[in-house]
Amino acid sequence: MILLKIIGLQIFWFMVVLFGKEVSVILPFLAAFFIVTIDFIVVRPKVSIGRYLFLLCFFLIAGCLNDFGLIWLNLISKNSYQLGSLSLWIVFITYYEKIFVKFQKISPGIVSMTGGIAGALTYWSAAKMGAIEITSGRENQFLLSQFVFWAVFFPASLRLYFKGGYWDALLDKSTIFSFDKSGFIRHEKQFNENLSLKDLSGKSVLVTGATSGIGEEVASTLSSLGAKTIVTGRNQEKGLRFEKQNSHSKFVSLDMAKWKELYEFAKTCESLDHVVFNAGSMPEKLIVNDEGVEFQSASQLFGHYYLLVWLKEFKKIKPGARIVWVSSGGMYLKKLNIDSLVKNPNYEKVDTYANVKRAQVTLVEELALKTEWDDYFIYSMHPGWVGTEGLKDALPGFSRLMKNRLRSPSEGADTILWCLLTDNAPESGGFYFDRKKVSPYITKGYSPTLKQREELMKILEASKRS
Repeated sequence: MILLKIIGLQIFWFMVVLFGKEVSVILPFLAAFFIVTIDFIVVRPKVSIGRYLFLLCFFLIAGCLNDFGLIWLNLISKNSYQLGSLSLWIVFITYYEKIFVKFQKISPGIVSMTGGIAGALTYWSAAKMGAIEITSGRENQFLLSQFVFWAVFFPASLRLYFKGGYWDALLDKSTIFSFDKSGFIRHEKQFNENLSLKDLSGKSVLVTGATSGIGEEVASTLSSLGAKTIVTGRNQEKGLRFEKQNSHSKFVSLDMAKWKELYEFAKTCESLDHVVFNAGSMPEKLIVNDEGVEFQSASQLFGHYYLLVWLKEFKKIKPGARIVWVSSGGMYLKKLNIDSLVKNPNYEKVDTYANVKRAQVTLVEELALKTEWDDYFIYSMHPGWVGTEGLKDALPGFSRLMKNRLRSPSEGADTILWCLLTDNAPESGGFYFDRKKVSPYITKGYSPTLKQREELMKILEASKRS
């Protein structure tokens, strides 16, 4: 079958080279797209149709750059060139799935050399058969240019087709196809650790906001692995139901915006191996806590920070503990606004949420630099776009728009669990997404200044003292 395919493709090459000038330019392209379509249906390549179409465009652009480059460099005669030759670049993709797959096991140097020699000989053969006319006296430059081009293009195309490095990078830059379910499915292929095999017997973990959504998924998984899981939340009914359904679990009714409750809890809490700061919500209207701090900030930023500090002061966090702050991809488009963290007269729930999450990431970076936290691993992460009841209630329009593209709670919880359970502790102070350290800034302009970082720590400490 493969031999017949090679013979058929070579026949098409000869037809275009020998008779391309005698037919309409459209005909070779129609034939090329017909061949590619039939091949995709019959062979069923492992790449998605979206990636396959992207590769077709990539090959066609590469062909244009190469062929028009030869004309621009005056290595071939412009009048001798036929646009129909570009159809051969379209058909070239059909070699990859069953034929070029073997090149994956060959060293990059040999692949590059093979591509250079084969590409140069192919274009030289086309010239000898009259498809193109090499400029007199420039044969050596022509061959050298083709060797160099194909020595680079061929291994790059193999990587793009089989490993998807460039394709994945393009999708990740799009955000939509990175934060959504398809992004997790792509990234999951690179995961090399089975977290379900971990044994957490004898470990104790605190998970805030764990009575629903991502937090519930994290706590349920930890409990199933044998960890004694302490879950907190404001909904007594949900909390007690979770406690009943999950062995090794204990529910504690706790409002993260009520700091006195946090202080008392920290005094009586048992010793912890790990902590997950997940609690979060988006009230429709401005709410302040007893200290006059806006609710989202009071609970997700101030509350979590104070709980962490008090747990440490009362020696309730074991050395080597991993502490995970669950942030959000929504903070990417938000610069830190210090002024609205305490008083927020122009409250808007989504903007406030993004600002608080940005502050969380900044706080984690600052804590990791302090020597007093050297015995602990502190991380921030974001779970992508996850289809939870919390998202549906807070952003119903976005939830409806994304529909089936949203990640499941288990997919959203994965990186949290990985930060806690991976054999080699990730770098403290890092920001993680789909088991990989990533930058929390789309540009340097979104990184808080030194002054902002200092002010953040000052207001946290000032409110704690008051």
